[in-house]
Formats: sequence, C-alpha cells, structure tokens
Amino acid sequence: TPGLYRPHGPAPVAGDGNGDGTRDSEQSSVSSIRISVSTSKEGDPDDTPASTYTTLVAGSENGKPSADHGTRIAHLEQKKIPPNLPRALEALGGLTSFQVELTPGTHTESFSLYVDPAQHANGYWLRDRTGTWVNLASEPYSGKVVRDGQSLRLDFRIEDGGAFDADGETDGIITAPGTAAHMLLSIVGQASDAQAHEVWF
Repeated sequence: TPGLYRPHGPAPVAGDGNGDGTRDSEQSSVSSIRISVSTSKEGDPDDTPASTYTTLVAGSENGKPSADHGTRIAHLEQKKIPPNLPRALEALGGLTSFQVELTPGTHTESFSLYVDPAQHANGYWLRDRTGTWVNLASEPYSGKVVRDGQSLRLDFRIEDGGAFDADGETDGIITAPGTAAHMLLSIVGQASDAQAHEVWF
C-alpha cells in the first residue's frame, strides 16, 4: 500500500497505510490489502473494476495501534456486496471482512479502517442479529469518520460476542464482515429488497 501522506507531516513510508511510521507488514495489529472498487453485486456479471487499498488497525487510538495491547489481525479480505444490501447504501468497495484475535481480558476492541476518499464512504456498516445494517462509525456508537492525510479514517468499536460479532460467541475472536459505504444522511432507514425486516440506520 502507498504510505499515508499528510501535508504537514514527515515523508510517507512505503507500505505504511495508517501513517504511524512503520510498515504494516511489520505489525500484527495493522494490515492492508488491495481491493476492487465496483458497484456489482453477487450474481451480477463481472465487470472490470478499478482498484485501491484499504488498511485496518486493531486496538486503535486515532488510527495508531495502542502500545499496550496484543490484538492480532488474523484475516482481512474483500468480499462482494451481498444481494440483500439495501440499494440506497452504496458500497463501492464491497465488504471488508476481517477476523481478529483479542488480547486476553479484552471484551470490546477499537478499530480504524482507512479507505480511499474516492469511495465516498460516510460510515462503516455492519449487520446485527436482527438483520439491521448499522453505522458503527457514528456518534451514537462512539465512532466517527475523519479525514486523515489523503485517506478517510472510519473509527468504530465492536464487542466480542456482541450484536456485531458475526461468530456470536464470547471467545476472544471478533469476526466482522462490514462495509465502508455511503448513504444519504437525510434518509432514516429503508427496507432491503430481500427481506422487509432488514433495514439500515
């Protein structure tokens, strides 16, 4: 991944997607992948999408890994947009699916996801157990979206075994297939095409 550039900061380090001065490949709590940017959904004919990079930071404090934690990113990949995603939720980068192994004794972890501003994301959405897509990078969930250098940083928190942990177990592992996406902030919620009870906020 290109190093994170800040106009008034030091020269970027190649491979340093979160701009902490250390290559992501040298940190267990920071990981970057190349992703395809496309509007196609599962079942649609394949197109030829553009590509960009995304960086995940676990145990994050404003985008930098906390010095006193040992949370490890075990897996990070891009998945296609699910067919039941509400149409008004534009997820140009598909799903960003990750799994992390928590430091013993940790029950809720903080994350930062760096994305290309060209994705026009204004939140990070995960589906809870009722089928509701919720923006965790929002004030009601102690999250936020900020501009950090040439990237957008989506900050959010997930509880082990909580409503947004896909494995549903309090086992020291958080599994999260979410999406950095854009929605019109004037819209409160909308039922998906697949199931009427699946809404987003």
